[in-house]
Amino acid sequence: MKSSYFKSTIFFLFLISTCISTFGQITFEKGYFIDNSGQQTDCLIKNLDWKNNPKSFQYKTTTLGEISTENILNVKEFRVYNGSKYIKTTVNINRSSNKVSELDGLREVNFSKEQLFLKELVAGSANLYVYEEGNLIRFFYSINNDEPLQLVYKRYKKQNIHVAENNEFRQQLLNLLTCDDVVVNRIKNLSYDEKSLKKIFDDYNSCNDPSNYIVTASTNKIKLNFKIRPRLNNTSYEVKSTGAQAFNANFGTQNIFSVGTEIEAILPFNKNKWSIIIEPTYQEYSNETESQTTTNFNSVTYNAEVKYSSIELPIGIRHYIFLSKSVKAFLNASILADLPFNSHLTYPNLNRTTPRIEFGLNISPAFGFGIDISNKFSIEGRYLGKREVFANVTDDDLISEFGGFSIILGYSLF
Repeated sequence: MKSSYFKSTIFFLFLISTCISTFGQITFEKGYFIDNSGQQTDCLIKNLDWKNNPKSFQYKTTTLGEISTENILNVKEFRVYNGSKYIKTTVNINRSSNKVSELDGLREVNFSKEQLFLKELVAGSANLYVYEEGNLIRFFYSINNDEPLQLVYKRYKKQNIHVAENNEFRQQLLNLLTCDDVVVNRIKNLSYDEKSLKKIFDDYNSCNDPSNYIVTASTNKIKLNFKIRPRLNNTSYEVKSTGAQAFNANFGTQNIFSVGTEIEAILPFNKNKWSIIIEPTYQEYSNETESQTTTNFNSVTYNAEVKYSSIELPIGIRHYIFLSKSVKAFLNASILADLPFNSHLTYPNLNRTTPRIEFGLNISPAFGFGIDISNKFSIEGRYLGKREVFANVTDDDLISEFGGFSIILGYSLF
């Protein structure tokens, strides 16, 4: 009965969150777009803080106006103020894979001509752009606003054994970024990633035009939150046997206070709506019960005792739904690894060769729904999936089920 109640509760919470998401997640921010004829339209753009470069976007001309859609066929540039800028261009792009299993044996790069929205990373005498699509990341440059060209990089197999790299982009930069502040040795060891390339382009622009160029702070950083998370656990434990009835034991439900900590890594895309969480938590459960076995001649009562202490280690993902500037809802999905210590099940007055059953590492799912206020306080309801806690059972066909529901408060330290 309790299990059905918990499952119904979680389903109801997820249903509510889906409805909230429908109405609360759409955020339109000031921006503009320029169509193919050069006409600029100031508007409100739905800012998705795209991880993958978009091919279209939604906008409104007024706060209460209708939502319209524009795409790469009609627009040559769009921007969200205090956000990202995208330009349409036709470029030669190399789409070779970086996965070892998919590498070919050619150092040469094959290009295909495509029309894309490139995201502007650095603007100045030398511009840097990026195109991202799934695992594909390609960087492009332009000097004095010329047409963007790809910075060439490719992984390939050498002699079908070793993985080698075509780092032609380094030679491209050596030829292009000629300024005293751009040291040759830095380029020779440069990595093909956003942080490294942005730094070298910023240094060149600062050197080339020191009076006008301003280095913009990078927003592409993972933010860490550390929280204290006290909680009330409503948990139950039951042992079932497909063999002897004497081993059946239902220890019932307990409300137990415990405390944990949470480390959250906010991912730097999609307006910080996604994060990775890890939450070490101490929990304990102990109880005793008795069961009665009836035969044709008499009834025998057996005692059972459980002592269960562990460190729970949920690792999962969280999705935020912004309701206002200071309030946001969130959903969690985690895999919970449980590490018991000094934990066992015993039958004190049962004549059996193994006096007690030890508990061992177990893994189960966990799902949560909550509200965060001002990035400081939070409350979450979490369903703990049923888990088998026995380390090893070789007889009696015993299975155990431990699970429940938690109400978790949170306070962010930093």
